[in-house]
Amino acid sequence: MEIQPETTLIELIRYNNWANAQVLAVCQKLSSDQLAAAAPGAYGTIYDTLGHIIRAEADYVGRLTGSRPQPSFHWEDRPALVDLSAFADLVAGAILDAVQRIPPTYLVHEEEDGNTIDYLARALFIQVINHGIEHRTNITTILSGLDLPAPEVDGWGYLFSHPDLFELKESSQ
Repeated sequence: MEIQPETTLIELIRYNNWANAQVLAVCQKLSSDQLAAAAPGAYGTIYDTLGHIIRAEADYVGRLTGSRPQPSFHWEDRPALVDLSAFADLVAGAILDAVQRIPPTYLVHEEEDGNTIDYLARALFIQVINHGIEHRTNITTILSGLDLPAPEVDGWGYLFSHPDLFELKESSQ
């Protein structure tokens, strides 16, 4: 079976979803004290940063589609990471669906507090990728500061986790 090529944009969203899942998997093994750790210059604690990433991505889906994924919990209850992870999976599927259906030239229209803004969806797609990288880096920096192993969620980590997607062929010498 031949794999059909994906657009780079779709692959970048798949990468973003994979990287979020990798960070969430590592963080589910942390103690509550470790989840409460922060670092100067980072968004906040590991827990708060994870929630921020997921909430923002749900918001981006809503901006693109008019329908924002809703969690099965209340954020103010500080849900367990297993619940955050389940919601992140739902949001990941919604983002992937949106990028597969909505062209980068789609005009996003927003109205808030009497202000109106119109922009191309490609700007929001860029924000999804950039925002995720920025805040996953916050988390991996905090983990390193705690002398804990951080997941390798860069492009190389994605390549070696998905060698079939990139026709990776390794040889030993």
